Amino acid sequence: MKRWSRALAIALLVLTAFAAALVATAWFALPLDGVSVAVHGRSFSLADLEGAQGAVAFCIAVSAVVLALVAALVAVVVGIGFGVVGMAFGVLSAAASVALVLSPFVLVGWLLWRLLGNRSAKVASNP
Repeated sequence: MKRWSRALAIALLVLTAFAAALVATAWFALPLDGVSVAVHGRSFSLADLEGAQGAVAFCIAVSAVVLALVAALVAVVVGIGFGVVGMAFGVLSAAASVALVLSPFVLVGWLLWRLLGNRSAKVASNP
C-alpha cells in the first residue's frame, strides 16, 4: 500500500508541476488586460495583481487545473468500471438464460444416462 501512495503522490506532484508550467506559460503569453474575475460583487483584473495577490491567483489557477484533470480522470475510470460491471452482468444474464433453456435437456440426458448405465451394469454382473 505504501508503494501505491508514493506513486500517487509522485504522479500528483508531476501533474501539478505540469499544470503550473502551462498556467505560467499562459499567464505570461496571453494578454491579461481584458481579463477580470468577479468575486462577491467585486471585480479584479488579472493585470492589476501584484506580489502576493498574483501568487495566490497563480496557485488558485494551478489548483483548479489539477482538480479538473483529476476529476476528469476519476470520471473516466468510474465510467470504465461501470461499463465492465455492465458487460459482466450481461454475460452472466446470457449464461443464466442459456442454462435455463438447456436445463430440461440436461435433466433428460442425465436420467437416460442413469437408466442405461444401471441396466448395462446389471447385465454385466449377471452372466
